[in-house]
Amino acid sequence: MAVIKKGIGKKLSKEMLISSDRNETRVAIMESKKVTHLYFDRKHGRSIVGNIYLGKVKNVLPSLDAAFVDIGENKNAFLYKNEVAYDVGIEDREEIPHKIQHILKKNQMILVQVTKDPMKGKGARLTTFISIPGRYLVLAPFNNGIGVSRKLKKDEREELRRLAEEIRCESGVIVRTAAREVNSVMLKKDLRQLVKIWKTVKKKESVLSAPGLIHEECSIVVKLLRDIFTEDFSTIYVNKKGIKRDIATYLNGIGVKFNNIIVHHGKKDLFEEFSINEAVESALERKIWLKSGGFIVIDYGEALTSIDVNTGKYTSGKSPAVTIFRTNLESAEVIAEQLRLRDIGGIIVIDFIDMESEGDRLKILKRFKQCLEEDKTKTEVLSFSKLGLVEMTRKNVSDGILGTMCKVCPGCDGSGYVKSEESVMLEIERNIRELTKERREAAFLIKLNYSIASMIIGHRGRNLKHLRMTTKKYIIIKGDKDIPMDSFTVVAGGSVGEVQKASDNLN
Repeated sequence: MAVIKKGIGKKLSKEMLISSDRNETRVAIMESKKVTHLYFDRKHGRSIVGNIYLGKVKNVLPSLDAAFVDIGENKNAFLYKNEVAYDVGIEDREEIPHKIQHILKKNQMILVQVTKDPMKGKGARLTTFISIPGRYLVLAPFNNGIGVSRKLKKDEREELRRLAEEIRCESGVIVRTAAREVNSVMLKKDLRQLVKIWKTVKKKESVLSAPGLIHEECSIVVKLLRDIFTEDFSTIYVNKKGIKRDIATYLNGIGVKFNNIIVHHGKKDLFEEFSINEAVESALERKIWLKSGGFIVIDYGEALTSIDVNTGKYTSGKSPAVTIFRTNLESAEVIAEQLRLRDIGGIIVIDFIDMESEGDRLKILKRFKQCLEEDKTKTEVLSFSKLGLVEMTRKNVSDGILGTMCKVCPGCDGSGYVKSEESVMLEIERNIRELTKERREAAFLIKLNYSIASMIIGHRGRNLKHLRMTTKKYIIIKGDKDIPMDSFTVVAGGSVGEVQKASDNLN
């Protein structure tokens, strides 16, 4: 049995905080009292990554070498040709089909697994190369090889490969980093559980006749314990005894002895007690201030995320080159942290402050890559471009914290901008002029939003007098808090007396 001990070997400073209620489970990972990862699992919006479905091919798209697959969810999912497993046991590799239409047919039933959640109006991403992860091994039924985590040392990898050869079954297996210090007994136990899950999947596949879920990925808590829990963790805080019991049961089941699970009984909410809510709010902000006084700005686009670095208030007291280098160096570290905290994926472009020295650019790039080594999500970083930009990709699995907690602003439709009061006022004035040209009435009573109404009336009514003079109409303006900023309503039109009477009735 693997034993997680406090105070032995590497200094342990990681903590896991789990706060759960009937609608949401929130998990925060802290390193040296600093929040580094945030996870949210909501009742209505749960991730489906890892789920296995029996799908039905709805459309085959030869032009994209892909297919749309009905998996029983709201949207059809997307399956690329290179994610489709097919019989490669052919001596002449030229006979292997190269086009999606030669592999899949409309209405064909296939077993698929979700690799990417639905996001931004698009369906989930699929693969037919099913993988079932355990604590120490990953079962790969459509493979027959043995893989070992590259994060392990060479001698550790060779030993684990030998053990995997001894216990292997017909399916392929991948030995995970967590298997570093376990024996063959624990590996066999893990493999038996994975094989049992796979047999259940195959049994359900044989009896289902319509698209639907066959195997659901485990809860967010168990998934994190399985995938990221290591000897570096010193404490797990939870807000319910039931969660503590479930965690202890799971850890005992995988042979890990860990006794420092604490149920929080404070007056404040667990996340409030540890200031996690502040970290959540800061992770939604566009601008992040650096300790030096500089800042970075993160903008989310449809195709990519851009990050801009600025010196802000920072001056090193030395040469501008030193100030720029130090700001970029601190930014490289903070950007790596923010990518993990916000779970930003896809294409990312970073605009560091321009540096003349090639040596400085290499140092910044080296430090940035070092910081990214702590990121369990796959990343790829290119060198500085001719324009001084760093381009990178980070595997995009979910919508991240922004997609989980926020929705597109109905006011700006996601652009981040709305028209200023002055722009709205000028536009409405033009619309009122057009109105007076089109209609024959001598007078009008118009309602507008309070702030726009005050601007059109102007100081001591001067702007309104000018509007009356240029339109040659008698216009009365009234403010109304219920009218949108960029709208106006014509309450009455007619003679001056009629409109004046309508105005008096409003009062």
